[in-house]
Amino acid sequence: MRDILLEKIELLRQRMVNMGLEFGLDHPKVLEYSIQIDQLHNELNQIDHSLSKVADNSSKKSYRFYLLENKAHFA
Repeated sequence: MRDILLEKIELLRQRMVNMGLEFGLDHPKVLEYSIQIDQLHNELNQIDHSLSKVADNSSKKSYRFYLLENKAHFA
């Protein structure tokens, strides 16, 4: 799913750049592509955030902090 989103983002980005070069950056179609890209980026960020939560939970290590003779140590 993530790869498909990346491909869609790249395709829309190429179209947006081409339209921007031809008609100017304030053309309605260029702005529409920009909005679509933003929406896909948001979806991608949600996927990445969900994946990072899963990875964090599965590899969580507990650390302890203690003081020994006025020195801080992590274990």
